[in-house]
Amino acid sequence: MFSRVLPRAAAWVSAATAIAGTTLAGTAGTAAAATGGGCTGPATKQACVTLIDDGGRGGDILFEARSDWPGAGADCRMRLVAFDDTTEWQWERELRRCDRPLDYHYTLPNPTAGHRYRAELQILPNGKNYEFAEFVKSPVLTY
Repeated sequence: MFSRVLPRAAAWVSAATAIAGTTLAGTAGTAAAATGGGCTGPATKQACVTLIDDGGRGGDILFEARSDWPGAGADCRMRLVAFDDTTEWQWERELRRCDRPLDYHYTLPNPTAGHRYRAELQILPNGKNYEFAEFVKSPVLTY
């Protein structure tokens, strides 16, 4: 009797282990790896792009622009621009005065795998157009 039960029990345990392993592998998720990104520029004028990890789904992209430039002048304006260089999509914040502290953030939910993202701090010294403009560009983050 034991000669029949033992092989059946071993086969059942083996099958249960295989099913459990398949189930766990199927729920592992599809997290995308990101490379690059970070910040560029001195503390007075900085542009950043980073991945916000949400624990397995892959995360969102955070675009930031920071500035503390009190001697810039009243006419100077600046803004954060977020770019997807793959599709040429861009998102812009409104222009703000350069002589006041700036800390802009924009979060892009559900970024697309394989796309290249970057942040840019645009500084317009005369506040009106791009003549003599300065562009502080973050390193590219590939999602």
